[in-house]
Amino acid sequence: MNYEESVAWLEQAASFGIKPGLERIKAMLSKLGNPETAYKVVHVTGTNGKGSVTAMITSVLENATLRVGRYVSPHLVDYTERIYVCGHDISREDFAKAATVVRKAAEEAVADGVEAPTEFELLTAMAFWYFKEQKVDYAVMEVGMGGLYDSTNVITPVVSIITNVAMDHMKYLGNTLQEIAHQKAGIIKEGIPVVTAAQQSGLKQLKKEAHEKKSRIYFYGRDFEIDSRQKWHQGQVITIKRKDMQKDLEKGILYVPFVGAHQAVNAAVAAMALTVIMKQDDRVNENDLREGLARTRWQGRFEIHTIRGVTYVMDGAHNPAGAEALSEALEEQYPKKRRIFVFTSLADKDTQTVIQLLIRKGDMVFACPAPTPRTRKPEEIGKLIEEQHIAVDFKPENSVKEALEDATKAAGENDIVLICGSLYILGDAIRYIEEKETEAAEAEKNRTAAVKAHMKQEVGEKVFSPDFS
Repeated sequence: MNYEESVAWLEQAASFGIKPGLERIKAMLSKLGNPETAYKVVHVTGTNGKGSVTAMITSVLENATLRVGRYVSPHLVDYTERIYVCGHDISREDFAKAATVVRKAAEEAVADGVEAPTEFELLTAMAFWYFKEQKVDYAVMEVGMGGLYDSTNVITPVVSIITNVAMDHMKYLGNTLQEIAHQKAGIIKEGIPVVTAAQQSGLKQLKKEAHEKKSRIYFYGRDFEIDSRQKWHQGQVITIKRKDMQKDLEKGILYVPFVGAHQAVNAAVAAMALTVIMKQDDRVNENDLREGLARTRWQGRFEIHTIRGVTYVMDGAHNPAGAEALSEALEEQYPKKRRIFVFTSLADKDTQTVIQLLIRKGDMVFACPAPTPRTRKPEEIGKLIEEQHIAVDFKPENSVKEALEDATKAAGENDIVLICGSLYILGDAIRYIEEKETEAAEAEKNRTAAVKAHMKQEVGEKVFSPDFS
Protein backbone atom coordinates (compact mmCIF):
# COMPACT_ATOMS: atom_id res chain seq x y z
CA MET A 1 0.00 0.00 0.00
CA ASN A 2 1.05 3.60 -0.56
CA TYR A 3 0.27 6.37 1.95
CA GLU A 4 -3.14 7.26 0.52
CA GLU A 5 -4.16 3.59 0.44
CA SER A 6 -2.93 3.16 4.02
CA VAL A 7 -5.06 6.08 5.23
CA ALA A 8 -8.11 4.73 3.37
CA TRP A 9 -7.56 1.32 5.00
CA LEU A 10 -7.31 2.89 8.48
CA GLU A 11 -10.39 5.04 7.96
CA GLN A 12 -12.34 1.99 6.87
CA ALA A 13 -11.33 0.31 10.15
CA ALA A 14 -12.60 3.41 12.00
CA SER A 15 -16.12 2.23 11.20
CA PHE A 16 -15.65 -0.48 13.85
CA GLY A 17 -15.72 2.30 16.45
CA ILE A 18 -14.20 2.07 19.92
CA LYS A 19 -13.94 -1.47 21.29
CA PRO A 20 -12.05 -1.69 24.59
CA GLY A 21 -10.02 -4.85 25.09
CA LEU A 22 -6.53 -6.26 24.54
CA GLU A 23 -7.19 -9.52 22.68
CA ARG A 24 -6.95 -7.98 19.20
CA ILE A 25 -3.78 -5.97 19.78
CA LYS A 26 -2.06 -8.91 21.50
CA ALA A 27 -2.89 -11.18 18.57
CA MET A 28 -1.42 -8.72 16.06
CA LEU A 29 1.72 -8.10 18.12
CA SER A 30 2.27 -11.84 18.43
CA LYS A 31 2.21 -12.12 14.63
CA LEU A 32 4.74 -9.26 14.50
CA GLY A 33 7.14 -10.93 16.92
CA ASN A 34 6.15 -8.79 19.93
CA PRO A 35 8.09 -5.66 18.97
CA GLU A 36 6.83 -3.84 22.10
CA THR A 37 9.40 -5.77 24.20
CA ALA A 38 12.42 -4.47 22.25
CA TYR A 39 12.86 -1.13 24.08
CA LYS A 40 12.07 0.72 27.29
CA VAL A 41 8.66 2.36 27.53
CA VAL A 42 7.26 5.36 29.41
CA HIS A 43 3.46 5.01 29.63
CA VAL A 44 1.30 8.15 29.98
CA THR A 45 -2.42 8.51 30.67
CA GLY A 46 -4.69 11.11 32.27
CA THR A 47 -7.80 13.13 31.49
CA ASN A 48 -5.85 16.23 30.46
CA GLY A 49 -2.20 17.06 29.91
CA LYS A 50 -0.98 13.65 28.79
CA GLY A 51 0.06 14.94 25.36
CA SER A 52 2.06 17.81 26.87
CA VAL A 53 3.76 15.49 29.38
CA THR A 54 4.54 13.02 26.59
CA ALA A 55 6.15 15.80 24.54
CA MET A 56 8.18 17.07 27.52
CA ILE A 57 9.57 13.64 28.39
CA THR A 58 10.40 12.94 24.75
CA SER A 59 12.32 16.21 24.47
CA VAL A 60 14.34 15.52 27.64
CA LEU A 61 15.27 11.98 26.59
CA GLU A 62 16.29 13.32 23.17
CA ASN A 63 18.51 15.88 24.88
CA ALA A 64 20.33 12.92 26.45
CA THR A 65 21.16 11.84 22.84
CA LEU A 66 18.98 8.76 23.13
CA ARG A 67 16.91 7.38 20.27
CA VAL A 68 13.32 8.13 21.27
CA GLY A 69 9.97 7.20 19.76
CA ARG A 70 6.71 8.93 20.60
CA TYR A 71 3.13 7.79 20.00
CA VAL A 72 0.22 10.23 20.44
CA SER A 73 -3.35 10.79 19.31
CA PRO A 74 -5.24 12.26 17.67
CA HIS A 75 -3.31 13.92 14.85
CA LEU A 76 -4.03 17.55 14.02
CA VAL A 77 -3.12 17.73 10.32
CA ASP A 78 -1.63 14.44 9.15
CA TYR A 79 -1.67 10.82 10.36
CA THR A 80 2.14 10.83 10.38
CA GLU A 81 2.10 13.09 13.48
CA ARG A 82 1.04 10.14 15.62
CA ILE A 83 4.31 8.22 15.19
CA TYR A 84 7.54 10.11 15.77
CA VAL A 85 11.19 9.07 16.08
CA CYS A 86 14.34 11.08 16.74
CA GLY A 87 12.98 14.55 16.08
CA HIS A 88 10.78 13.76 13.10
CA ASP A 89 7.32 12.44 12.34
CA ILE A 90 7.33 9.18 10.43
CA SER A 91 7.62 9.72 6.67
CA ARG A 92 4.66 8.87 4.48
CA GLU A 93 6.71 6.12 2.85
CA ASP A 94 7.56 4.50 6.20
CA PHE A 95 3.97 5.00 7.39
CA ALA A 96 2.77 3.02 4.37
CA LYS A 97 5.39 0.33 4.98
CA ALA A 98 4.30 -0.02 8.62
CA ALA A 99 0.64 -0.15 7.58
CA THR A 100 1.36 -2.87 5.02
CA VAL A 101 3.20 -5.02 7.57
CA VAL A 102 0.49 -4.57 10.21
CA ARG A 103 -2.31 -5.23 7.73
CA LYS A 104 -0.81 -8.64 6.99
CA ALA A 105 -0.55 -9.40 10.73
CA ALA A 106 -4.14 -8.24 11.29
CA GLU A 107 -5.46 -10.40 8.46
CA GLU A 108 -3.63 -13.43 9.86
CA ALA A 109 -5.08 -12.78 13.32
CA VAL A 110 -8.60 -12.47 11.91
CA ALA A 111 -8.07 -15.73 10.00
CA ASP A 112 -7.28 -17.34 13.36
CA GLY A 113 -10.70 -16.22 14.64
CA VAL A 114 -9.80 -12.92 16.34
CA GLU A 115 -12.24 -10.02 15.90
CA ALA A 116 -11.24 -7.35 13.36
CA PRO A 117 -9.08 -4.65 15.03
CA THR A 118 -10.06 -1.00 15.35
CA GLU A 119 -8.27 1.91 13.71
CA PHE A 120 -6.51 2.87 16.94
CA GLU A 121 -5.34 -0.70 17.51
CA LEU A 122 -3.87 -0.83 14.02
CA LEU A 123 -2.05 2.47 14.55
CA THR A 124 -0.73 1.27 17.91
CA ALA A 125 0.64 -1.90 16.34
CA MET A 126 2.25 0.19 13.59
CA ALA A 127 3.97 2.36 16.21
CA PHE A 128 5.28 -0.61 18.20
CA TRP A 129 6.63 -2.23 15.02
CA TYR A 130 8.20 0.96 13.68
CA PHE A 131 9.93 1.75 16.97
CA LYS A 132 11.62 -1.65 16.88
CA GLU A 133 12.65 -1.12 13.25
CA GLN A 134 14.20 2.21 14.23
CA LYS A 135 16.02 0.64 17.21
CA VAL A 136 14.78 3.21 19.70
CA ASP A 137 16.08 3.24 23.26
CA TYR A 138 12.79 4.55 24.65
CA ALA A 139 9.21 4.80 23.44
CA VAL A 140 6.95 7.36 25.14
CA MET A 141 3.44 6.02 24.66
CA GLU A 142 0.32 8.12 25.20
CA VAL A 143 -2.84 6.19 26.07
CA GLY A 144 -5.73 6.75 23.68
CA MET A 145 -8.49 6.55 26.29
CA GLY A 146 -8.59 5.31 29.87
CA GLY A 147 -5.79 2.82 30.33
CA LEU A 148 -6.95 -0.59 31.56
CA TYR A 149 -8.32 -1.74 28.20
CA ASP A 150 -6.42 0.68 25.95
CA SER A 151 -4.41 -0.96 23.18
CA THR A 152 -1.17 0.60 24.45
CA ASN A 153 -1.56 -1.31 27.73
CA VAL A 154 0.39 -4.38 26.63
CA ILE A 155 3.78 -3.21 27.87
CA THR A 156 5.74 -3.20 31.11
CA PRO A 157 7.01 0.38 31.40
CA VAL A 158 9.91 1.82 33.38
CA VAL A 159 7.45 4.31 34.86
CA SER A 160 3.68 4.83 34.59
CA ILE A 161 2.28 8.37 34.54
CA ILE A 162 -1.31 9.40 35.32
CA THR A 163 -1.44 13.17 34.84
CA ASN A 164 -4.84 13.71 36.48
CA VAL A 165 -8.35 12.28 36.79
CA ALA A 166 -11.43 14.26 35.75
CA MET A 167 -14.83 13.60 34.21
CA ASP A 168 -14.61 12.70 30.52
CA HIS A 169 -15.44 9.73 28.25
CA MET A 170 -18.03 8.62 30.82
CA LYS A 171 -19.71 6.35 28.26
CA TYR A 172 -16.64 4.11 28.32
CA LEU A 173 -14.84 4.87 31.60
CA GLY A 174 -17.58 5.31 34.21
CA ASN A 175 -19.71 7.99 35.82
CA THR A 176 -17.65 8.70 38.94
CA LEU A 177 -14.08 9.84 39.52
CA GLN A 178 -13.37 6.55 41.28
CA GLU A 179 -14.53 4.53 38.27
CA ILE A 180 -12.51 6.68 35.87
CA ALA A 181 -9.47 6.49 38.15
CA HIS A 182 -9.79 2.70 38.19
CA GLN A 183 -9.61 2.63 34.40
CA LYS A 184 -6.56 4.89 34.35
CA ALA A 185 -4.92 2.90 37.14
CA GLY A 186 -4.97 -0.02 34.74
CA ILE A 187 -1.58 1.10 33.41
CA ILE A 188 0.03 0.60 36.85
CA LYS A 189 2.10 -2.58 36.67
CA GLU A 190 3.31 -4.81 39.46
CA GLY A 191 6.29 -3.19 41.19
CA ILE A 192 6.62 -0.38 38.63
CA PRO A 193 6.68 3.22 39.98
CA VAL A 194 3.82 5.56 39.11
CA VAL A 195 3.73 9.38 39.08
CA THR A 196 0.52 11.40 39.28
CA ALA A 197 -0.93 14.85 39.92
CA ALA A 198 -4.41 13.43 40.58
CA GLN A 199 -6.24 14.85 43.58
CA GLN A 200 -8.93 13.88 46.10
CA SER A 201 -11.05 10.81 45.29
CA GLY A 202 -9.15 10.11 42.09
CA LEU A 203 -5.84 10.05 43.97
CA LYS A 204 -7.34 7.88 46.70
CA GLN A 205 -8.25 5.23 44.12
CA LEU A 206 -4.82 5.39 42.46
CA LYS A 207 -3.05 5.02 45.82
CA LYS A 208 -5.21 2.00 46.65
CA GLU A 209 -4.41 0.24 43.37
CA ALA A 210 -0.71 1.14 43.49
CA HIS A 211 -0.53 -0.37 46.98
CA GLU A 212 -2.24 -3.55 45.77
CA LYS A 213 0.37 -3.87 43.01
CA LYS A 214 3.27 -3.01 45.34
CA SER A 215 4.11 -0.01 43.16
CA ARG A 216 5.70 3.12 44.66
CA ILE A 217 3.41 6.07 43.92
CA TYR A 218 4.84 9.61 43.67
CA PHE A 219 2.03 12.13 43.95
CA TYR A 220 1.76 15.90 43.67
CA GLY A 221 1.72 17.72 46.99
CA ARG A 222 3.79 15.14 48.85
CA ASP A 223 6.64 13.92 46.65
CA PHE A 224 6.85 16.90 44.30
CA GLU A 225 5.20 20.29 43.88
CA ILE A 226 5.49 23.74 42.33
CA ASP A 227 7.17 26.11 44.75
CA SER A 228 6.89 29.23 42.56
CA ARG A 229 6.23 30.28 39.00
CA GLN A 230 6.47 33.47 36.99
CA LYS A 231 5.38 34.44 33.47
CA TRP A 232 8.27 34.71 31.05
CA HIS A 233 7.65 35.59 27.37
CA GLN A 234 5.38 32.87 25.93
CA GLY A 235 6.12 30.53 28.81
CA GLN A 236 7.00 30.55 32.47
CA VAL A 237 9.86 30.02 34.91
CA ILE A 238 9.01 27.57 37.67
CA THR A 239 10.64 26.15 40.78
CA ILE A 240 9.96 22.48 41.45
CA LYS A 241 10.53 20.71 44.74
CA ARG A 242 11.12 16.98 44.64
CA LYS A 243 11.04 15.85 48.23
CA ASP A 244 12.55 12.39 47.78
CA MET A 245 15.75 13.82 46.28
CA GLN A 246 18.85 14.71 48.27
CA LYS A 247 18.70 18.07 46.53
CA ASP A 248 16.31 19.92 44.24
CA LEU A 249 17.14 20.94 40.70
CA GLU A 250 20.05 23.33 40.29
CA LYS A 251 18.61 26.43 41.95
CA GLY A 252 15.26 24.69 41.58
CA ILE A 253 14.52 26.62 38.38
CA LEU A 254 13.13 25.36 35.07
CA TYR A 255 11.87 27.20 32.01
CA VAL A 256 8.63 25.79 30.59
CA PRO A 257 7.72 26.99 27.06
CA PHE A 258 3.98 26.79 27.80
CA VAL A 259 1.68 29.13 29.74
CA GLY A 260 -0.73 28.48 32.58
CA ALA A 261 -0.64 26.88 36.02
CA HIS A 262 -1.77 23.57 34.52
CA GLN A 263 1.35 23.40 32.33
CA ALA A 264 3.53 24.11 35.35
CA VAL A 265 1.95 21.05 37.01
CA ASN A 266 2.44 19.03 33.81
CA ALA A 267 6.12 20.00 33.86
CA ALA A 268 6.38 18.92 37.50
CA VAL A 269 4.84 15.55 36.62
CA ALA A 270 7.32 15.13 33.75
CA ALA A 271 10.23 16.15 36.00
CA MET A 272 9.25 13.64 38.69
CA ALA A 273 8.87 10.84 36.13
CA LEU A 274 12.27 11.71 34.67
CA THR A 275 13.75 11.65 38.18
CA VAL A 276 12.54 8.06 38.42
CA ILE A 277 14.15 7.32 35.06
CA MET A 278 17.45 8.95 36.14
CA LYS A 279 17.65 6.52 39.07
CA GLN A 280 17.56 3.65 36.57
CA ASP A 281 19.51 5.14 33.64
CA ASP A 282 22.63 7.26 34.18
CA ARG A 283 22.53 8.41 30.55
CA VAL A 284 19.87 10.94 31.59
CA ASN A 285 20.80 13.78 33.97
CA GLU A 286 19.60 17.08 35.45
CA ASN A 287 21.08 19.13 32.63
CA ASP A 288 19.06 17.08 30.11
CA LEU A 289 15.95 17.77 32.18
CA ARG A 290 16.58 21.53 32.22
CA GLU A 291 17.55 21.87 28.55
CA GLY A 292 15.12 19.32 27.16
CA LEU A 293 12.14 20.81 28.94
CA ALA A 294 12.99 24.30 27.63
CA ARG A 295 13.16 22.94 24.07
CA THR A 296 9.80 21.15 24.13
CA ARG A 297 7.44 21.94 21.26
CA TRP A 298 3.78 20.87 21.21
CA GLN A 299 1.15 22.29 18.89
CA GLY A 300 -2.32 23.37 19.96
CA ARG A 301 -1.70 23.95 23.66
CA PHE A 302 -2.22 27.67 24.29
CA GLU A 303 -0.27 28.20 21.09
CA ILE A 304 0.02 31.92 20.32
CA HIS A 305 0.45 33.54 16.88
CA THR A 306 0.31 37.25 16.05
CA ILE A 307 -0.23 38.05 12.38
CA ARG A 308 -0.72 41.59 11.10
CA GLY A 309 -1.83 42.78 14.50
CA VAL A 310 -4.27 39.94 15.19
CA THR A 311 -3.47 37.59 18.08
CA TYR A 312 -4.60 33.98 17.69
CA VAL A 313 -4.62 31.46 20.53
CA MET A 314 -5.16 27.77 19.77
CA ASP A 315 -5.95 25.38 22.59
CA GLY A 316 -7.20 21.81 22.72
CA ALA A 317 -9.53 22.38 25.71
CA HIS A 318 -12.62 20.22 25.11
CA ASN A 319 -13.86 19.15 28.55
CA PRO A 320 -14.57 20.99 31.83
CA ALA A 321 -11.12 20.34 33.31
CA GLY A 322 -9.41 21.58 30.15
CA ALA A 323 -11.71 24.59 29.92
CA GLU A 324 -10.99 25.54 33.53
CA ALA A 325 -7.25 25.41 32.88
CA LEU A 326 -7.66 27.46 29.70
CA SER A 327 -9.80 30.04 31.53
CA GLU A 328 -7.11 30.49 34.20
CA ALA A 329 -4.41 30.86 31.53
CA LEU A 330 -6.47 33.47 29.66
CA GLU A 331 -7.01 35.49 32.84
CA GLU A 332 -3.27 35.37 33.44
CA GLN A 333 -2.17 36.27 29.91
CA TYR A 334 -5.01 38.40 28.49
CA PRO A 335 -7.18 39.60 31.40
CA LYS A 336 -8.58 42.65 29.60
CA LYS A 337 -8.95 41.27 26.08
CA ARG A 338 -12.31 40.49 24.50
CA ARG A 339 -12.49 36.89 23.31
CA ILE A 340 -13.55 36.21 19.74
CA PHE A 341 -14.21 32.48 19.64
CA VAL A 342 -13.84 30.06 16.79
CA PHE A 343 -15.63 27.35 18.70
CA THR A 344 -16.93 23.83 18.28
CA SER A 345 -17.78 20.90 20.53
CA LEU A 346 -18.52 17.22 20.20
CA ALA A 347 -21.94 15.80 21.01
CA ASP A 348 -20.53 13.49 23.72
CA LYS A 349 -18.85 16.33 25.65
CA ASP A 350 -20.13 18.49 28.51
CA THR A 351 -20.46 21.53 26.25
CA GLN A 352 -22.62 23.49 28.70
CA THR A 353 -19.91 23.54 31.36
CA VAL A 354 -17.21 24.40 28.83
CA ILE A 355 -19.33 27.38 27.68
CA GLN A 356 -19.90 28.51 31.28
CA LEU A 357 -16.17 28.45 31.98
CA LEU A 358 -14.96 30.21 28.83
CA ILE A 359 -17.57 32.46 27.20
CA ARG A 360 -18.36 35.80 28.85
CA LYS A 361 -20.81 38.62 28.28
CA GLY A 362 -19.65 40.80 25.37
CA ASP A 363 -17.56 38.11 23.68
CA MET A 364 -18.15 37.01 20.07
CA VAL A 365 -18.69 33.40 19.05
CA PHE A 366 -18.30 31.99 15.54
CA ALA A 367 -19.47 28.39 15.93
CA CYS A 368 -18.44 25.82 13.35
CA PRO A 369 -18.76 22.06 12.90
CA ALA A 370 -15.79 19.84 13.71
CA PRO A 371 -14.71 17.50 10.90
CA THR A 372 -16.15 14.40 12.56
CA PRO A 373 -19.61 12.77 12.70
CA ARG A 374 -19.48 13.32 16.50
CA THR A 375 -19.70 17.12 16.15
CA ARG A 376 -22.44 19.31 17.55
CA LYS A 377 -24.16 21.53 14.99
CA PRO A 378 -23.34 25.26 15.29
CA GLU A 379 -27.02 26.05 15.86
CA GLU A 380 -27.10 23.64 18.80
CA ILE A 381 -24.10 25.44 20.33
CA GLY A 382 -26.01 28.73 19.90
CA LYS A 383 -28.98 27.33 21.80
CA LEU A 384 -26.75 26.18 24.66
CA ILE A 385 -25.31 29.70 24.93
CA GLU A 386 -28.82 31.20 24.90
CA GLU A 387 -29.99 28.81 27.63
CA GLN A 388 -27.26 30.16 29.90
CA HIS A 389 -28.29 33.76 29.16
CA ILE A 390 -24.82 34.83 28.04
CA ALA A 391 -25.13 38.00 25.93
CA VAL A 392 -22.75 37.50 23.02
CA ASP A 393 -22.63 38.15 19.30
CA PHE A 394 -23.18 34.71 17.79
CA LYS A 395 -22.90 33.45 14.23
CA PRO A 396 -23.10 29.87 12.95
CA GLU A 397 -20.52 29.01 10.29
CA ASN A 398 -20.23 26.24 7.71
CA SER A 399 -16.54 25.51 8.25
CA VAL A 400 -13.52 26.26 10.43
CA LYS A 401 -12.01 28.39 7.67
CA GLU A 402 -15.15 30.53 7.29
CA ALA A 403 -15.26 31.04 11.06
CA LEU A 404 -11.60 32.07 11.10
CA GLU A 405 -12.07 34.51 8.24
CA ASP A 406 -14.98 36.22 9.99
CA ALA A 407 -13.21 36.21 13.37
CA THR A 408 -10.11 37.78 11.79
CA LYS A 409 -12.19 40.55 10.20
CA ALA A 410 -13.92 41.25 13.52
CA ALA A 411 -10.74 41.32 15.65
CA GLY A 412 -9.38 44.64 16.89
CA GLU A 413 -6.29 45.51 18.89
CA ASN A 414 -8.07 44.77 22.17
CA ASP A 415 -9.25 41.32 21.08
CA ILE A 416 -7.86 37.82 20.81
CA VAL A 417 -9.12 35.14 18.43
CA LEU A 418 -9.51 32.00 20.55
CA ILE A 419 -9.75 28.67 18.71
CA CYS A 420 -10.94 25.91 21.03
CA GLY A 421 -13.61 23.36 21.91
CA SER A 422 -12.13 20.32 20.20
CA LEU A 423 -8.76 19.08 18.98
CA TYR A 424 -10.52 18.17 15.74
CA ILE A 425 -10.62 21.79 14.49
CA LEU A 426 -6.98 22.57 15.23
CA GLY A 427 -5.74 20.96 12.02
CA ASP A 428 -7.77 23.34 9.86
CA ALA A 429 -6.77 26.23 12.14
CA ILE A 430 -3.07 25.39 11.82
CA ARG A 431 -3.34 25.32 8.02
CA TYR A 432 -5.14 28.68 8.02
CA ILE A 433 -2.59 30.33 10.29
CA GLU A 434 0.34 28.94 8.31
CA GLU A 435 -1.19 30.39 5.12
CA LYS A 436 -1.66 33.79 6.82
CA GLU A 437 1.90 33.76 8.14
CA THR A 438 3.24 32.92 4.67
CA GLU A 439 1.17 35.73 3.13
CA ALA A 440 2.40 38.18 5.78
CA ALA A 441 6.03 37.13 5.29
CA GLU A 442 5.73 37.50 1.51
CA ALA A 443 4.12 40.92 1.88
CA GLU A 444 6.93 42.03 4.22
CA LYS A 445 9.52 40.71 1.78
CA ASN A 446 7.92 42.66 -1.07
CA ARG A 447 7.68 45.79 1.10
CA THR A 448 11.36 45.55 2.07
CA ALA A 449 12.38 45.04 -1.56
CA ALA A 450 10.33 48.08 -2.61
CA VAL A 451 11.94 50.24 0.10
CA LYS A 452 15.42 49.11 -0.93
CA ALA A 453 14.68 49.82 -4.59
CA HIS A 454 13.36 53.28 -3.71
CA MET A 455 16.42 54.07 -1.58
CA LYS A 456 18.74 52.85 -4.31
CA GLN A 457 16.97 55.05 -6.84
CA GLU A 458 17.21 58.10 -4.55
CA VAL A 459 20.90 57.51 -3.84
CA GLY A 460 21.56 56.96 -7.53
CA GLU A 461 19.87 60.23 -8.48
CA LYS A 462 21.88 62.15 -5.90
CA VAL A 463 25.19 60.59 -6.99
CA PHE A 464 24.74 60.66 -10.73
CA SER A 465 22.42 63.62 -11.46
CA PRO A 466 24.49 66.54 -12.90
CA ASP A 467 24.35 69.88 -11.05
CA PHE A 468 24.05 72.81 -13.48
CA SER A 469 23.73 75.53 -10.84
